[in-house]
Amino acid sequence: MENNLDNLEITENIKFMIKYCDTFLDYCHEENLSIDGNIAGEIVDSISEIENYLENTQDNINQKDLKNIYDELNNIYEGLVDLNDIKLFNNIHIVYSILLRQTKEILEKNDLYE
Repeated sequence: MENNLDNLEITENIKFMIKYCDTFLDYCHEENLSIDGNIAGEIVDSISEIENYLENTQDNINQKDLKNIYDELNNIYEGLVDLNDIKLFNNIHIVYSILLRQTKEILEKNDLYE
């Protein structure tokens, strides 16, 4: 079986996590919340990296690419937690962390991530 994002059934998780970030960053902007611009920029950069993989989800993907995707998703999560000092948001980000864990478990199950 070919290894691609569609076969691994993680595309929807990844798309949701990206949409979550977009929505959260938009909310912070619309509510004029004080956020760290450097961290927001790093989150956007990580999203862009991941979106490159989502352009062709049926293309073969190797272990290095999958590790890169996971690392970028993890970087986004860490950025979300550090983005501002409103502790309530850390509890809201639990949804992201659950999907991140599920995505990693899928990769581990397929021996594609170490």
